Amino acid sequence: MMTIASKEISNELMSAYKEGRLVSIQVSDGTITGGVAAVNDDQAFIKRPAKGVMVIKLSDIQKVTILN
Repeated sequence: MMTIASKEISNELMSAYKEGRLVSIQVSDGTITGGVAAVNDDQAFIKRPAKGVMVIKLSDIQKVTILN
């Protein structure tokens, strides 16, 4: 089950996906920047230049910033 915080993060990521914008995601061990490839249940798939797609659990995300 998704928490309210996870639902808000999911909505932000989906908005960035629909608009084709980049995001900066704050997690406990650093920052991840890239485009949103997909959001599915409790996971976000982030396209990172030259590094491929990375899977992040929504519960691990502390903050999302939509760029550009």
